[in-house]
Amino acid sequence: MNADIWKERMRQWLENGDFDIILPEVAALRGVPQPPEFHPEGDAFVHTMQAVAEVDDMEDERIFWGVILHDIGKKFTTEFVNGRWRSHGHPEAGAKLVYEILVRLGVETITEDVAWLVKHHHYHHTWNLKTGQELSKNQLKFTEHPLFPLLLKVCSADAAGRKPEPGSLTNQ
Repeated sequence: MNADIWKERMRQWLENGDFDIILPEVAALRGVPQPPEFHPEGDAFVHTMQAVAEVDDMEDERIFWGVILHDIGKKFTTEFVNGRWRSHGHPEAGAKLVYEILVRLGVETITEDVAWLVKHHHYHHTWNLKTGQELSKNQLKFTEHPLFPLLLKVCSADAAGRKPEPGSLTNQ
């Protein structure tokens, strides 16, 4: 199935009020704060919806699910530390929830792949590469993973889903 089918279902769930019942883990991101210097769009739910909008309709459904679920761990890991909102460990926390969600929705065949995408969606933040620096052997091996091309698309949608909301504090 392509992403367009799931995006349309998501729109219907939002319109008819079923979204919070069908995807309570994503709905729980409403009001979960994020550091405004990295997330001018506001809370984790707004960010997730903006990121999902960036997924091309013809993409593999695993990308859609990787994007919509990429930050679900923030509900459990977000805390205010040293004057800033932090969500340490949210990729791992979110990956642990993927199986239950996708089985509940009848797409259990992609659970392992989506959990891997969610777990690794911050891989590039840990690499600390400088311009011209070569990848380590472990990093090179990671890029050879069969899901790595999909991970790049999840990361791209994540990065693109950071637009200030009209009327938000970051827009005034």
